[in-house]
Amino acid sequence: MKNTLTVNVHDGTVLELTPSNELNLAQILFLNGAFNGVPLCSGMGRCALCKVRFGSSAPAPLKEELKKFSSDEIESGWRLSCLHKANAGIVYLPHPERVVPKISGKFASGLPDNLSLAVDLGTTGMHWAFTLNGKIVTSGQELNPQIGLGSEVMSRLAFAQKPEQCKILSDLVTNRLAEIIEQTAPAKDMVITGNPSMISILAEDNIEGLSRAPYSLPSPGGEILSLNHDLPKAYVPAHLAPFVGADITAGIVSLNFSDAVPEPPYLFADLGTNGEFVLCLTPDEYIVSSVPMGPALEGVGLSNGRTAGPGAISSFTLTPAGLSPSFISEPDSRSTPGITGTGYLSLCSILLKSGVLTREGQFSNGNTPFAARLAQNITELHGSPALNLGSNTELLLPASDIEEILKVKAAFNLAMTALLDQAGLPPSSLNSLILGGAMGQHVNINDLVTTGFIPAETGPITRAAGNTSLAGAVILTNNKNARDFASNLPSLTTVLELAGGKDFGPKYLERMIFQYVY
Repeated sequence: MKNTLTVNVHDGTVLELTPSNELNLAQILFLNGAFNGVPLCSGMGRCALCKVRFGSSAPAPLKEELKKFSSDEIESGWRLSCLHKANAGIVYLPHPERVVPKISGKFASGLPDNLSLAVDLGTTGMHWAFTLNGKIVTSGQELNPQIGLGSEVMSRLAFAQKPEQCKILSDLVTNRLAEIIEQTAPAKDMVITGNPSMISILAEDNIEGLSRAPYSLPSPGGEILSLNHDLPKAYVPAHLAPFVGADITAGIVSLNFSDAVPEPPYLFADLGTNGEFVLCLTPDEYIVSSVPMGPALEGVGLSNGRTAGPGAISSFTLTPAGLSPSFISEPDSRSTPGITGTGYLSLCSILLKSGVLTREGQFSNGNTPFAARLAQNITELHGSPALNLGSNTELLLPASDIEEILKVKAAFNLAMTALLDQAGLPPSSLNSLILGGAMGQHVNINDLVTTGFIPAETGPITRAAGNTSLAGAVILTNNKNARDFASNLPSLTTVLELAGGKDFGPKYLERMIFQYVY
């Protein structure tokens, strides 16, 4: 056999690729455009969105694949490309589950030439807005174009260790920004926010300090970046800690330059791939911390996880006929139903209230006749418990997905209690709990209380603030006072380290329960 990797794409295209000893099959396919816009879990073997069929000499199936495919599918050569080397051979690529970028507010004609571009470069998603005098004229959101090379911060940093691979990641973003400008409107300047890892990779900085303890910032931020592709110069707000970055600074800017500035003490939590928390004690005193949460709440990495789009379920209700899903929009003929992060929280909340799910995350018998009928749908999936969600979705909820949500809950719970303990404050002393990020945009507050993310007494004072990072970036395109505020913020901030503490593990494990632990 010739030393070529032949990829037969669903549309009839045939790619002849060079095998690689360093990149896995999914990464090779991603870099050649096969998985553009697909919310991959990137090597975790959970989402199955990178599935391919080997034409011959299929590798031996791994345990993750035995959980995803039937015995007939395994026999036919179906595998997860993220788990196998990019060796020579023949593979067949089915139609991928793409996330279509959302764009709103386009000009019909006569675009001005003095626009600014605000960008929130998240680990999972990228949001952008063209602004004129600090007002949004058109905006959009899409997946971070790097996602196929690492679904969360540490895997992205691992890929970026080699300078040539860091450049690949940087170019993926700068190429996309250049396309957005070309397709939309000229931009005279930019503001880019993001966590320190995303910004450092974008700038092709030395990321050694972010890759292993003791962690340190390659750059403090608060600077102007000159990027490639003749892009306009980009202002990056100051970072506050190695894993609390310019996106959080922008979020605090958005709160302090809003029509209703929150009264201290308040807690601001950005619920993304990395959970970042800010406890504001006074206008001149902040404590910040961060904790890895993974991409589950952004619809990535779970068995049925999906980002917002056709076929994505954003919430559930329990009816006499069983679980009734609410779709963001009706599935099209080629979309596979899936569940967003808010949908998973809604589902867990219902199952907890009905007794089909215990506080420990185990399936149970239900506490009402409706619930007992639902509990009869508990079955097995590849040897592990799973709940059949009914004919409305044709989905199974495996125990492994519940465990992933519990991990996120434990991390959030730990960060919140640690910050309040550091300040000597009970949750009831907060004037507000403000949620930003992907979850903060759509989450049902009652679901956060039921699942134990937040204590019941903070429910009435909790509000969703949406994408505060982008909102802050928009303000920073046109407000000098906001830039001065952002530049001064690090001097007002104390950093609370969590992950390196000797009691992190025990405290995390005791919070692996659907109940807020004080």
